[in-house]
Amino acid sequence: MSRIKDDLVCEIIRISQTNLLARKKNECSDGSGDDAVIKWIQCNAVSYRENYKECLDSYSAVELGDMLSMLTQSKKDLDEILKKYPQD
Repeated sequence: MSRIKDDLVCEIIRISQTNLLARKKNECSDGSGDDAVIKWIQCNAVSYRENYKECLDSYSAVELGDMLSMLTQSKKDLDEILKKYPQD
C-alpha cells in the first residue's frame, strides 16, 4: 500500500471510530456515556482498526478520499459509508 493510501486508511478509521464513539456516548441518557466509550475502546478498538484496515486496502485512493470526505461531513461511521461502496 502506498504511503498516501495508508495515511488515508488510518485517518478514515480514526474519524469513523470518533463518530461511532460520539454516537455511543450520546445514546447513554443516564450519564454513563464515558464509561460506555471506555469499555468499547477496551474491548473493540484494536479489532475495529485491524478489520477495517484490511477491508479498506482494496479501495483506490480516490474512493478512500471520497469516504473520508463523507465521514467528516456526515458524522457516520464506516458501517454506514461502506454500504455505498460495494466490493467487487
